[in-house]
Amino acid sequence: MKNIGLVGLGFIGSMHLKAYHSLENCRVAAICTRSEVEDKEITDFFNGTFISDYDELLRRKDIDIIDICLPTFLHEEYIVKAARAGKHIICEKPLTLSLESAKRIFKEVQDHGVRLFVGHLLRFWPEYQTIKSYSESDQLKDIEIVHAQRLGQTPEWSDWFQHPEKSGGALFDLHIHDIDFISYLLGEAESVYAAGTKNNYGAWDHIMTTLLFKNNRKAFVEASHRMPNGYPFTMLFRAQAAQGTLEYRVAAGENIEQINHQQFVYYNDKTKSSIDIVDGDAFQNELSYFVQCLETNQENHVIPLEDVFYTLKLLKAIEASLKTGQKISLY
Repeated sequence: MKNIGLVGLGFIGSMHLKAYHSLENCRVAAICTRSEVEDKEITDFFNGTFISDYDELLRRKDIDIIDICLPTFLHEEYIVKAARAGKHIICEKPLTLSLESAKRIFKEVQDHGVRLFVGHLLRFWPEYQTIKSYSESDQLKDIEIVHAQRLGQTPEWSDWFQHPEKSGGALFDLHIHDIDFISYLLGEAESVYAAGTKNNYGAWDHIMTTLLFKNNRKAFVEASHRMPNGYPFTMLFRAQAAQGTLEYRVAAGENIEQINHQQFVYYNDKTKSSIDIVDGDAFQNELSYFVQCLETNQENHVIPLEDVFYTLKLLKAIEASLKTGQKISLY
């Protein structure tokens, strides 16, 4: 049983807390937040302590893992402090906003002998896990084209999302999901080209990216924080292969919590087959796996830190393409 110190209790922090409540291999022993917690959904089942001072949380001997659910621009500072306190760390994506920052983080983690896990959630999402398994089977092994979309409004629960120096905009908040999963599926990209728009603060809030891979495989990816109010949060992932096409569509409410419609279908020249929507929770899958890696001292094979760094490298190449209007080669 591992004791978790949860840092931050916004939308994602609350999702993590609910997921931990359903797991048997860990418990949230303390929540570090500066806000007064009055939500009865939390106070009714949370049996640990609330702490406002992060340093006080780090001094607690009973805390094994620090789970950081804070705004992106705070990640490096809080990870470094946790590593120096000898705590293992789970951090929400994106890890950080620059390659230099990521290198500093990795060095601190290595120097202090602790482990770091980064929450690239799609790799643990049941339907996306199914897409991955199809890509490794005869039904979808020769993928030629991928289309992905992730469309919604700017999150309303905090204004830091609108500022590029704090969040990285939709590029680092939304686009990262599909860019990471596509590289997980297809391997290293050869080049990227992107076009997009910025909000009033200079953050990229609508991005369209073309990625070219080896063997002439292509991916076309779109992400937006620019959709009008009332537009459903929308996800699409379509993989087209020589053997067939697999498509997953989701339409939700203002965020992914309130899924109103989803469809998962495999097509080939002979049949159209509906794939069962899996009754599983991605956050539970992710956090349980991270804790299990620590309990059993096993390698993190699902989202190793090399993959986290590579996804960040892709995002920075996309950012460079957005700024220059040029195709960016990755070699």
